[in-house]
Amino acid sequence: MSQSLRLYGHSQPALFYTDNMSDKPFLEESFSSLRANVVPIEKYSHLHPLVIPADVQIFVKQTSSAIDDAIRTILDSLPQDGDDGTIVVGFDSEWNMSVSEHGQIMGRGQTAVVQIAYENRIYILQVCSPYHTSFKWLIAV
Repeated sequence: MSQSLRLYGHSQPALFYTDNMSDKPFLEESFSSLRANVVPIEKYSHLHPLVIPADVQIFVKQTSSAIDDAIRTILDSLPQDGDDGTIVVGFDSEWNMSVSEHGQIMGRGQTAVVQIAYENRIYILQVCSPYHTSFKWLIAV
């Protein structure tokens, strides 16, 4: 990804989020830009946890046509060619894990849920059948 960004003249990422801290060394090795201007979290530990603002809408999409419509909404709102703007997108995905009776991870299943945050919208896209995933609880958002 770093090479592709460089090849096409894009900047390297300044921020990455992962819910697995063991990814940190890999990400920092892959993107040296992630080490620039890092402020330890302890400095901000006095702040309140993030709360989704009231003007942010959350949409849960399950069918392929509903997911297509959500993505089309994002694409339609992107700046036109020649606009010199910054686009900020939040992206996350979840999948099932096969765990042994001793708690060891045995394998990873297919992607079940993709979350995309853009402008004042959060899209939760269920890309796998609820019968094949344990992420049915996300539908209740």
